[in-house]
Amino acid sequence: MQGLAESSQVGDLVQRLGIRESDVASRDMPGWSRPSIITFLVFRDFPTDGVGSTEWIREAVDGVTIEFIDVRGGTDYAQLSNSDVYVGWCIPAAIEAGDNLDYVHIFSAGIERCASIPNITEKGLIVTNSAKAASETIAEHSIALMLALSRNLHAHHSAQLRSNWEREHPATPPAVAVSGKTMLVLGLGGIGRQVARRAHDLGMRVIGTRNSSRNGPDYVDYVGLSDEMTKLAGEADVVVNALPLTESTRGIVDAEFFDGMTDGSYYISVGRGATTDTDALMAALESGKLSGAGLDVTNPEPLPEDHELWTAPNVLITPHTAASSDLSQRNTIIIARENLRRYVRGERLLNLVDLARGY
Repeated sequence: MQGLAESSQVGDLVQRLGIRESDVASRDMPGWSRPSIITFLVFRDFPTDGVGSTEWIREAVDGVTIEFIDVRGGTDYAQLSNSDVYVGWCIPAAIEAGDNLDYVHIFSAGIERCASIPNITEKGLIVTNSAKAASETIAEHSIALMLALSRNLHAHHSAQLRSNWEREHPATPPAVAVSGKTMLVLGLGGIGRQVARRAHDLGMRVIGTRNSSRNGPDYVDYVGLSDEMTKLAGEADVVVNALPLTESTRGIVDAEFFDGMTDGSYYISVGRGATTDTDALMAALESGKLSGAGLDVTNPEPLPEDHELWTAPNVLITPHTAASSDLSQRNTIIIARENLRRYVRGERLLNLVDLARGY
């Protein structure tokens, strides 16, 4: 059974991040049965005891056989052929090897690689993910990129590497304060809400878009639907793109959107690189329409060595690392274990994924 401390820990996490439970219990979902074998991919370096340890995970599965495999050295995933449950990264080869899988939990929030597996929807899998587990860390990263650009820290660091006490940088726009400015958050989901909260705390006016409704937290001044994003871009000094990648969002931040942005504004992208039209982004940077861009995700990704974004004016690039932190890892493993505990017992699941929608 789950102890009171563990139950409180999970409850606090669910409430803090706004994680949703499924509408129905897993036992009432098509394809559910109590599993016989669970395969769990090693999550980086497991601690030897406590949260994240194999014994801590094993305690949650009510006696069901659980096999831990370390894929860092490579594997053919053959042992998945007998598994009923797979917990790990969205590795198509692993999921395709699981002929008998009923349930899959993915460590990441993005599941587009899984959704692209041929006939994946026909398999009737129950799928959950770790949406919102890294939302706090990604939000911090987004704010860091915004502040670095608005304070020209990238230019000062370049001068430091040249041992140059250079207070003015002709190639960069003047430094600005973000307090009193307006931020537009594209995608007020788990990441977007955390970004919005932090921007509000910095004294910014925050507006945002959602695909499904106009409902939003009280620290967001206005919530528009996705078809309002270009109109709202004209109000923003900073745009943060936290959109998931779906067929409807692919390339959605295009030339029309950048043309509609406020002159001298900043663009931060931390969702999925393919939601941004890179040619349009380059044009906005080169024309001076944008004062700068902070990109944790790019299109294409990884970014080729000779790509013009590397040397574009006033651009900060991080290699899709915004989610990386001790907090993200802890949240992710807690969600994975809790979903395992719930699935084995047929309870409601966290972060149920609709493969047809892509999130």
